[in-house]
Amino acid sequence: MSSTSPAPAGRVVTDAEVVELLRDAVLASGSQRAFARAARLHESDLSQVLRGRRAPTAGQCRAVSVHRALVLTQAPAGEAASCS
Repeated sequence: MSSTSPAPAGRVVTDAEVVELLRDAVLASGSQRAFARAARLHESDLSQVLRGRRAPTAGQCRAVSVHRALVLTQAPAGEAASCS
């Protein structure tokens, strides 16, 4: 029987952290164009994100192993919130 390591735990990241991950990936790829091509992203959209003009897209997040999730912070009308 083979032993496998448990998957690393996820954590919540901000858009600013995603932008830093994208910048690191661009540096590792050698250029913005090279990263965009390898990750199948539009270079112009990536540029807008790196310059702080847009928030990272779901595709850009996936390119740096970030999964977007929606979090319900309040129970829908008529339902009681439960913290069990």
